Amino acid sequence: MNNQEEKPSTASGPKHSADTPPPMEPTPAKEKGFLSSLRSVLTYRSFSVYLVTSWILGVFGIILDSFMILYLQEILIDFILLGIMLSMFIGVNLLTRFIGGYVGDNFNRKWLSVATMAVSGIGFFFLAFTPPVSAIVVPILGPISFPFLWFSMGILIIASSSIFASGSTSYIYENISPQHSGLAMGIFQTSVGFGLVGLALLTWLFNLGYSFVSAIQIIFFVGGICYLVAALVRTIFLAPAIPIPRERKTASSFKDFFQQNWHAIKLLLVLLPVFTGVLIIDAISDGLYGFVNMFYLRDWLGFSYGDLTLMILVVLAASIPLSITVGGFFDRRGSRRAMTVIYAVMPICITLLIITPLFPYWLPIDIVNILVSISPLFNPLTRTPFIAIAFKRINDILWRTLILTYLRKAIPRSETAKMLSIFFIVIMLANLITPIPAAIAYTLFGAIPVLFITLGLNFVIMAILLLGNIEPKPFPEQS
Repeated sequence: MNNQEEKPSTASGPKHSADTPPPMEPTPAKEKGFLSSLRSVLTYRSFSVYLVTSWILGVFGIILDSFMILYLQEILIDFILLGIMLSMFIGVNLLTRFIGGYVGDNFNRKWLSVATMAVSGIGFFFLAFTPPVSAIVVPILGPISFPFLWFSMGILIIASSSIFASGSTSYIYENISPQHSGLAMGIFQTSVGFGLVGLALLTWLFNLGYSFVSAIQIIFFVGGICYLVAALVRTIFLAPAIPIPRERKTASSFKDFFQQNWHAIKLLLVLLPVFTGVLIIDAISDGLYGFVNMFYLRDWLGFSYGDLTLMILVVLAASIPLSITVGGFFDRRGSRRAMTVIYAVMPICITLLIITPLFPYWLPIDIVNILVSISPLFNPLTRTPFIAIAFKRINDILWRTLILTYLRKAIPRSETAKMLSIFFIVIMLANLITPIPAAIAYTLFGAIPVLFITLGLNFVIMAILLLGNIEPKPFPEQS
C-alpha cells in the first residue's frame, strides 16, 4: 500500500479533475458483472477499514434514532419540551455542519474521520451516565430535571461531531469510483442492517429484567467504548488523505471561510436546484412523521417496547440486500428512475398508518389467530402498522443510499465537504421548523392530522419526481 496517498486503480473508471464532477450518465451496457464490480469497490484498504468501522454507527445509531424520543419522555420530558430539545439538537447540528464544510475541504480528511468517531464516543458516555429519573430536580431551573440537562450535554456533543462529518464522508467519497458509486454507497448503507446487533442486545437486556431506561444506558456505554475503538482503528489503518490544492485561498481565514461557502452555495443552486427543493420538502415531511411515529404506535395503537424492537429487527434484516441492489440499480438506470420507484412507496406507507384503526390486521383474522397461537411474536408482525413501518423504514434506508450516490456523482471533489454541508444544512433548516409545530399539533389534535399533512407533502414530492427534472445542470465553466 502506498503510504503517500491512495491512488485509484485502473479499474476505478474514468478520471476527472478536482473541480469537475463525474458525469451522471448510466453505466454502459458492457459493464462488468456484480462480483467484478464488488472486487473493484473493495480494492482499497481504506474503503474496507472505513466500512467495518462504519458498522458501529449502525449497531448503536439505530438505538439513538429509534428510541431517543421515547427515552427522553421516560426521563420526565413533556411533548413541548421534547420538541424544543429536538430543535436544539438540530440547531447545533446545523451550526457545526456549516463550519464543518470549510473544515472538511481545508484540513486532513483522515483525521476528521477519526475525530467523528472519537467525539461521538464521548457523547455516548454522557448518555450512558445520565442519572436515574428519580434524581433531584435542579432548584434554579424548577421542573427541568438534572437527568434532562445531563442527557442534553451528551446529545449536543454528538450533534457537534458534525463539524468533522462532512470531511469524514469526503475522505471515503474520493476513494469511490463514479462508475460503481451506487454499489459502494449501497454497501455502506448495509451498516444500518448492523442495527440488528444493537436491537438484539436491547431485547436481551429486556429479557434479563432491565428497565427501558437502564437497558438504553447500558447500550450507550458499550457504544461509547466501541466508538473510541473505531477511532483508534481508523488512526492506525486508514491511509493518508489525498491533499487538495487551494489556489483561491485568501490571507484571512475568516474571509476565506465565507468566500468558499458562498462559492459552494452558488454551485449547489446551479447544479442541483430541483433536487434541493425535493429534499427540503422531504425533510419537512420526515420531521413531522418522525415525531409522531413512535408515539402513535405506542400510545394510540398499543405496541409495547418489545413489539417495536421486533418490528425494527425484521426491517433491518430486509434492508441489507436491498441497499446493495438499489445502489447497483442507480448505477445502471440513472437517478430519476431509481428515485421515483423508491419514493412511490412513501405515500402508501403513510396511508396504511392512517387507515390502521379501520384495518388493524393485514391478514385475515382467522390466519392471525392461528399464527398468534403458534407464537405471540406474530401478533405485531400481522398488524397493518408493521407493513407501513417496515416499508417506510426500508424506503428511508434506500432513499438515503440514492441521495449519497447522487451527491457522489454530481459534486466536484474539491468542494465535496462544503457542498455536503451546505446541502444538509438546507435540509436541516427545513427540519428545524418541524419538531415544535409537530409537538403542538400532536398534543392538541393527536397523530392523524399530522400524518395527513405528511401524506400531502409526499404527493407533492411524487409530482416533482414525475414531472420535473432532478438531474444536475451542466457544471459551469467558471466555478
